[in-house]
Amino acid sequence: MFDCIIAGAGPVGLYTAKLLERKLRVLVLEEHRSIGSPSHCSGLVSGNLEQFVRIRREWVENEVKGAVLHSPFGSEIRLEKPGTAAFVINREKFDQDIGKDVKSGVALNTKLLDFKVGRDSVSIKTSRGVMESRVLIGCDGVNSLVARKIGSRPREVVNGLIAIVNKKDHGDFVELWFDKRLTDGFLWKIPRGRVTEYGGLGAGLKFGVLERFFRLKGYEKRAGLIPIGPGKSYSGRVLLIGDAAGQVKPWSGGGVIYGLTCAEIAAKTILEAFEKKDFSGRFLKGYEKGWKREIGRGLSAGLMFRKIYKRLGNKRIEMIFRTGRHLEFLMNKLDMDFILSRRTLSRN
Repeated sequence: MFDCIIAGAGPVGLYTAKLLERKLRVLVLEEHRSIGSPSHCSGLVSGNLEQFVRIRREWVENEVKGAVLHSPFGSEIRLEKPGTAAFVINREKFDQDIGKDVKSGVALNTKLLDFKVGRDSVSIKTSRGVMESRVLIGCDGVNSLVARKIGSRPREVVNGLIAIVNKKDHGDFVELWFDKRLTDGFLWKIPRGRVTEYGGLGAGLKFGVLERFFRLKGYEKRAGLIPIGPGKSYSGRVLLIGDAAGQVKPWSGGGVIYGLTCAEIAAKTILEAFEKKDFSGRFLKGYEKGWKREIGRGLSAGLMFRKIYKRLGNKRIEMIFRTGRHLEFLMNKLDMDFILSRRTLSRN
């Protein structure tokens, strides 16, 4: 009998395991044969990452100072921080590095197939047999089986596409293009050092859009789904964290910082549940209240922005850019993760 089984050995699942294994017997399930592979994410993460893990040079491919935003008709907004605004990391190496710090077992090539919540435990069916645990945590991504089973779903799911070109780029700025003729999201270019990344986010976005806009020919394809808007994140003996819970920035699709933030809140809630011997949905609801206090206002603002942006035409977007150029100083003061709040949790 395990105290906690975590489905998904991504950075959020592994970080959660690291927090919990100090006091509980934990097992992490990973359906793939190795941690961090295959990679579907760009790996652009803000400097807030240093609040959770020690930055290691071996998985940092580049550091950027800011971003240049391009409008449909050629206007630009330049956002710049005095130091490093974001790290461009190798997600496979990053995930594996977090995995090295986890002392609990990680069952690779083990897929979660089903689970049933009982009175005293959760019976978990996997591709390698049935396991028992007091608590189940779903960190199993946008297609989370755990989320489906408890009736949770994001408000929207969009495509995230990446094209890797074998061209060196050690530039200091990410570039973003906003144009409704291309997508209801945005396109980007990220300098990855030894290579260059082109990508895009949007409902129904296809690689052909990237190929035509960036004039791409030979490139490596990566693709994934991105949840926009959180669903319910708890049930009796069950919690969801990260993409599985829709804890993703609606304005960018990034979820690492939010996921790690919510992992700390989840770990605190679970440890309290063991102390009180109460694993009911009523008690675990405290986890959802906690993460909404931390990131809820930013998520709500991002969802409102996404809703409004989807209705805008290119002329209105251009007007916003021209106004925004006069507000660059204020925009540069914003935290790219916690735009309406300051993170209050202390490091574990």
